[in-house]
Amino acid sequence: MDYLDMLTRLGASSAHPGGFSATLSQLQRFPLPGGSRVLEVGCGTGRTACHLAAAGLNVTGLDIRREMLAKAERRAELQGVQVKFVEGSITELPFEDGSFDVVLAESVTNFASIPDALREYSRVLAPGGLLYDREVILAGSLTPEAYEQLAGFFGFGGLLSDEAWKEELLRAGFMAAEVWDHLPFGRPPGEDLAEHPDPHQLMDQGAILDAAVWQTSLAHDELIEAHQTSLAHALFFARK
Repeated sequence: MDYLDMLTRLGASSAHPGGFSATLSQLQRFPLPGGSRVLEVGCGTGRTACHLAAAGLNVTGLDIRREMLAKAERRAELQGVQVKFVEGSITELPFEDGSFDVVLAESVTNFASIPDALREYSRVLAPGGLLYDREVILAGSLTPEAYEQLAGFFGFGGLLSDEAWKEELLRAGFMAAEVWDHLPFGRPPGEDLAEHPDPHQLMDQGAILDAAVWQTSLAHDELIEAHQTSLAHALFFARK
């Protein structure tokens, strides 16, 4: 079982670094204008997308996994909000140029070709549109073996420093790029979930007893701990 399979089975809603706490903090610091057309790429089970919709935003959620989208649709139904959920890839977004005012990503872009995904984000943003992208970054050196181990486990398409991220954003057509919240990996996801419980988490039947799920979860924790001095996470803010 790979990492994304594990998240899908568990119906994980805030697996990105910092968890839902980071999402709420970001939205408080950078409130999105009412009525904004927001695209959340890699929306997973839709927790952030539904939170934004409840705040009155016009939200589209995209994910490559149909199983995740089914859970996101059920979440929206339970919360009584309207979100348009679309199946698709972040490197080939199924939207017209200039369709959105905001693109939001939470530990998603790393899992594909970063240059291709960033160009697509820029393409679907209207002039002056904003990108908020929270990603795992390189904060120190890694041996080639360690890099391959991390990339292989997570399925990363790339793992970059914050400066390399900024360079890629400018190459993709953004006019300005800034780095916020450059932070080390902090508390485990379980602590974030204890602070912000998710009443609409939809696990697959039997997932809680599936040994492969917990073996993958343990491998994740051990890998992060082994390389935590070389990894961090950051929020990238860019304007088209």
